[in-house]
Amino acid sequence: MIELPEAYAIADDLEKEILGKTIIDLGGNYTDHKFTFYEGNPNSYKELLVGKKVTGIIKRNYYVEIVIENYRLTFRDGANIRYYQKPTKLKKSKLLITFADQSFINVTTSMYCFIGLFDQITGSNNEYYQTELTSIGPLDQEFTLNYFKTLITDETEKLSIKAFLATKQRILGIGNGVAQDIMFNAKLFPKRRIKTLNEQDIKNLYDALIRTLTKMVENHGRDSEKDIYGNPGGYKTILCAKSYKSGCPICHCEIKKEQYLGGSIYYCPNCQK
Repeated sequence: MIELPEAYAIADDLEKEILGKTIIDLGGNYTDHKFTFYEGNPNSYKELLVGKKVTGIIKRNYYVEIVIENYRLTFRDGANIRYYQKPTKLKKSKLLITFADQSFINVTTSMYCFIGLFDQITGSNNEYYQTELTSIGPLDQEFTLNYFKTLITDETEKLSIKAFLATKQRILGIGNGVAQDIMFNAKLFPKRRIKTLNEQDIKNLYDALIRTLTKMVENHGRDSEKDIYGNPGGYKTILCAKSYKSGCPICHCEIKKEQYLGGSIYYCPNCQK
């Protein structure tokens, strides 16, 4: 899933590989995955984009965004974006964009994904995209401890820490995956209610959030996700499906796995309280 570390890493890679290139063809099987959602009619994408040049890559928190002259092409959630330097036989494609030098990007879906194309003058009415545009990202300078505290309200203090971090786009770019390591580094139990946190707990959570995201970005994403070349990121994820059986890296006790709020949570019963 694209969360903030992957959005940053993919944007950096795409800027290096496709910026300035002209699109000569576009295709894809738009109907073989019922959990791939499009903004705009995907059958019109080819007519709108062929002959146009990639003029920018915008680094977002939750989205990958490509500027193609007067259009914006966006991806989020389980959009697997891969770059190829030369023609390659593919098994699946939700969107395939070929450039004049015969390199191309191909997009497939894991679980579910969103692909959007819109004119940058009229913009997008998608509520998630609008939230992305109007909210402060967690690595923005304005995302201070004081700002973080303003997110704790009469309503949100009723939530668990996991729900507070990873739902409603409350904090851009943080989903269930990234939240696991943030909570581990803050030494806080995912199901614990926000209203039970004292001032030091809140500061620890904020510090862990910034520190964890920064490290993930510096290492080009998490090793549980892949970049546009199909390579895992350099950040060694502490708590995920692939790593939790190794035990807690601090106390070495068994990491617990539970289903909670529509996904899995992983935690150390000894370190996270």
